[in-house]
Amino acid sequence: MSKSTLIAKYEALPVTAQKQVETFIEFLSKATLAKSKRPANRRFTFDWAGGLEDLKDQFTSVELQHRLNELR
Repeated sequence: MSKSTLIAKYEALPVTAQKQVETFIEFLSKATLAKSKRPANRRFTFDWAGGLEDLKDQFTSVELQHRLNELR
């Protein structure tokens, strides 16, 4: 769709619909900016590994999984 066609369709809309279009365009602009601010090459880190090391003498991994399922 060309810009002139789009503008003509926009101008043919009632004022309330034009405001809705403007709001939607603002929403799309913000969403696009939010995506572009994200780092391009994010990688998963394992910095959480070993976080429950102090519990290994008290519980097995299976017991911890069952406990987590109970809390959900």
